[in-house]
Amino acid sequence: MGSKKGPQGSFLLAAINYAVKYTMEYKLYTLVDITHTRAPQTTAEQKFAEQNFNTVLQTLGIRANITYVDSPAVIHTSGRLAGFDTDEILRLWRFDFVTDRDALYEDNNDPISLLIKDFHLVPYISGLNEVMDQEIAVFNTLDPGKNISFFAK
Repeated sequence: MGSKKGPQGSFLLAAINYAVKYTMEYKLYTLVDITHTRAPQTTAEQKFAEQNFNTVLQTLGIRANITYVDSPAVIHTSGRLAGFDTDEILRLWRFDFVTDRDALYEDNNDPISLLIKDFHLVPYISGLNEVMDQEIAVFNTLDPGKNISFFAK
């Protein structure tokens, strides 16, 4: 007797095919404190960091439904490896996310072009755990003064 595919097997195969074919992974690095506290905020600093994280999610959500597994993580790495114009070791927040469709942020064959446009000059709350001084508290996606960078994985 031959095996029969039940409705669950077909659905699972379709879900895997969809995930492989139609989603796209990205990562961002920023000098701005975008800590996701996941807890009731007890201090103003925690509240403001959470608001910065929400600003990132809402800006990403202009074009896509995103998902993520891990909250932004604080890392220390060479600025050049993270898309900044310095070889200095920087304290950064890294955030990895996935979109529900591929090429949502692509323009002129650049897979992150629209991320750069969407985030440029979006305000954030400064004076938290950042190690940089910026005169105006906005995300800057361009040099000089870039404080956020993006990569398609």
